[in-house]
Amino acid sequence: MDAISQYGQFTEFMPHGMCYMWRWDMLILHVGSDLFIALAYFSIPAAMFVLLHNRPDIPRGIFMLFIAFITLCGLTHLTSIVVTWVPLYALEGVFKLATAIVSVITAVVLWPLIPKVIAMPSPTDLQQRNEQIKELNQKLEQRIGSLSTLAGGVAHDFNNLLTIIGGNAQLLASGSHDERESRSLAAIANAAQRAENLCRQMLAYSGRGHFLLNEVQLNRFLESIELHVAEHCQLRYSLGTSLHTISASEEQLEQLLQDVYNNAVEASTDGVSREGEITISTYNKELNQEQLIQAAIAHEAQAGEFVVLEVKDNGVGMTKEVAERLFDPYFSTKFSGRGLGLAAVEGIVRGHHGCLFVESSPQNGTTIQIAFPAIISETTQYRQPVNVKPKTVLVVDDEEEILRLASSYLEKLDIKVFTAADAESAMRLAEQHKDEIDAVILDYMMPDMTGVELLGRISKIITVDTYLSSGYSRGEIGDPDVRKLLTGFIAKPFSFEDYATIFGGQRSGSEEA
Repeated sequence: MDAISQYGQFTEFMPHGMCYMWRWDMLILHVGSDLFIALAYFSIPAAMFVLLHNRPDIPRGIFMLFIAFITLCGLTHLTSIVVTWVPLYALEGVFKLATAIVSVITAVVLWPLIPKVIAMPSPTDLQQRNEQIKELNQKLEQRIGSLSTLAGGVAHDFNNLLTIIGGNAQLLASGSHDERESRSLAAIANAAQRAENLCRQMLAYSGRGHFLLNEVQLNRFLESIELHVAEHCQLRYSLGTSLHTISASEEQLEQLLQDVYNNAVEASTDGVSREGEITISTYNKELNQEQLIQAAIAHEAQAGEFVVLEVKDNGVGMTKEVAERLFDPYFSTKFSGRGLGLAAVEGIVRGHHGCLFVESSPQNGTTIQIAFPAIISETTQYRQPVNVKPKTVLVVDDEEEILRLASSYLEKLDIKVFTAADAESAMRLAEQHKDEIDAVILDYMMPDMTGVELLGRISKIITVDTYLSSGYSRGEIGDPDVRKLLTGFIAKPFSFEDYATIFGGQRSGSEEA
């Protein structure tokens, strides 16, 4: 068979295999090597495509050039295999030319990048800088923690002082018949009440206030709260069905809702020609870790089931810069001195182990979503009171004036009182009068031990109705064994009405002070 019939238009060339004299060992050596090199070259672009797909942040340009260069190199080696039998030298030359062009372009683009790559920190440098950042973050967290502790501690101590101020003003007013004197005492009581509200906000902002957690059904809670509907503003509800329950303080939930709602009202009625609309929604939602990272505030929430409280307005919206400062204390786009407001909301959310999301843009309104961890299993409830109208109460508090005030209130209700300023005195009184005492009021924070610790000890002597009292907003009791021993909570500053509600014999069941 002549060359024309065997190779057609390639009669002027001979296959490369003839250079090897068609020796099988030479063919295996060269063809096998080219085949393995081509496969290796093709595997590199495949790996790089996987990398680029999973890391969209990596620049594409130089990588795509490098992928083209490696692919053409692989094709060049494949054509080397083909021309062993078929002399397609022109095709092989085209692939080599394309490889040369792409390689030159890659080199031209690559060389300017070399100084930048050299200037990049080494893995050791990155590790050192990461350690420095970690250390700075720890110091920042400690500083923030110290400020939160300070805010919570100051609010707690002020609540003790306000209990004394407001309580004594109330006692004096009840026995005063002078109108001018009564007005002065009423002004003192009113100022104490305003200071109490500020302390409550400080405790909420700190995220360290202790609060009594109950199982709360969010829809029923919203139905029990009456929100003031502003002029030229409509309030709508969109409540989900089959909501999970959450573990929360109704008092702090109300404060949170009022602050977020008031902010929405201001946004909806400020400089908006159309009628304002606010929609309050509830629904269940599962959040994963990636979604939790997008939260607007720092939190410790874990992935899982949540119940979301959403407040949406059609107001003026916010720029990104304003949204980032939304929860700063006393921050306002209108004028300074607006109060803690949404800063307290942040503290309440963190205190409930929840998270918060904000969606807003200028002229497109704002949506605030607050996610509370859902309760999937039932928790132990606080026990019901045995004596709605006790005859004898033991009060334990390290503040002498608070002991005197509590005694005055209880005696006005015809209740006998024993008082103790420390844990040891309380233990002695409980032992001496264990057949007489019907109820115990324990201060949550005392120098020698906490009220919860004293509760554990005193419950071994007497089993009676037990109430915690604290200058913190509520006392969080997570231990089911402790919850079974606890009857209720009395928040400081407390009033005579609080004591009358609990010990006056006019209530049914266990109600929160």
